[in-house]
Amino acid sequence: MNELNTARLRILALNEENLRLLIDHPKKLELQLSLMESVSYLDAELQQAMEIRHSKLVRDKENYIWYTNWLIVSKSQNCSVGGIMLKGLPNGFGEVVVGYYTLPEYQGKGYMTEAIYSMKNWLLSQPNVKFVVADTEKDNIASHRVLAKSGAVLYKETAELLYWRFS
Repeated sequence: MNELNTARLRILALNEENLRLLIDHPKKLELQLSLMESVSYLDAELQQAMEIRHSKLVRDKENYIWYTNWLIVSKSQNCSVGGIMLKGLPNGFGEVVVGYYTLPEYQGKGYMTEAIYSMKNWLLSQPNVKFVVADTEKDNIASHRVLAKSGAVLYKETAELLYWRFS
């Protein structure tokens, strides 16, 4: 299993089987990964996003790390606190798009900033990756703070979204 580590976190790339468990049977995933049981799980919107990740992963299993959810695990509590989704291989401009979520009970503790910082450093060290891109809704101030603290620069804006980039 591909894994990144920070001072407080393990960030695990879920294979096809584990991603399926995250969507359908998160308690079984926790058992399989020897994690403590979570208080909350993915909401319907996140489950739908994971279904999209899973369908893309199935089409390109060899490159699964680029299509899956990377589960963020607190080392001290040995439980899932959130995840980072990679949305595909680097495009022709060397961009990799990420999305992320923090489970409600772990928000505001700096976990996502730590995880995004680690993930973007790893991604930018990969061949053909020049930029890591994330988009956020304009009213998602917490997400804006995560990206700014992690070193992202706001580079584009639409009526509904802000686009951030690491390089």
